Amino acid sequence: MKMYAVIHGVCGLYEGYSDTTCDWFPTKEAAQKHIDQCLEAYRDDDMCVNIDHDDHMPASTYVTMTNDPDDYKACVPEDMDHDDWVAENDASVEVFRIVEVDVSRYEGSGTTEHMWLTWDQQDCSVAWDYNPLCMSLVARVSSDVMDNTSDVGHYQGHHNLEQLNEFISSVYYRNHAFIDVDDYSMHAFRIPKKLKSND
Repeated sequence: MKMYAVIHGVCGLYEGYSDTTCDWFPTKEAAQKHIDQCLEAYRDDDMCVNIDHDDHMPASTYVTMTNDPDDYKACVPEDMDHDDWVAENDASVEVFRIVEVDVSRYEGSGTTEHMWLTWDQQDCSVAWDYNPLCMSLVARVSSDVMDNTSDVGHYQGHHNLEQLNEFISSVYYRNHAFIDVDDYSMHAFRIPKKLKSND
């Protein structure tokens, strides 16, 4: 059995990177329909500069947005590289990506734990090639944070542990957990055991 996640967030560490979202769909077609509906709203938005599709797997759609009213209804000049234009202007790039997830592990399982989809915010890609259960997710992230904490000062070490504490709490009490420690910035989205029906 498969489900399809639609990840929507800014690329990298632009403002608002902690607001990355994940919506779940029973089919790839339903996931694509959701993206298409979102893109219609972007096409009517004066802040939207460019919409680009990357068909390399996994396929992605990138939306370039500007915060500068002087650039409203702007476009990236043909003789200029997109990334250079973004760097020179008050702009950000958002991404929509469909991620296929195998949820057959849930079938017939009596576990109370959930599987998680991990998202590397800086690389704008799925972080791990597997979907960990809660305990495995907490153990691996704790290890990663400790690896990043060993050579930092007292204040930064305390901050890292606070971030880890918040992340662990989110894993057990929420559907989304986020951790941002130095060069380690990751979202984790709880994979539902069953999607709500529209019936």
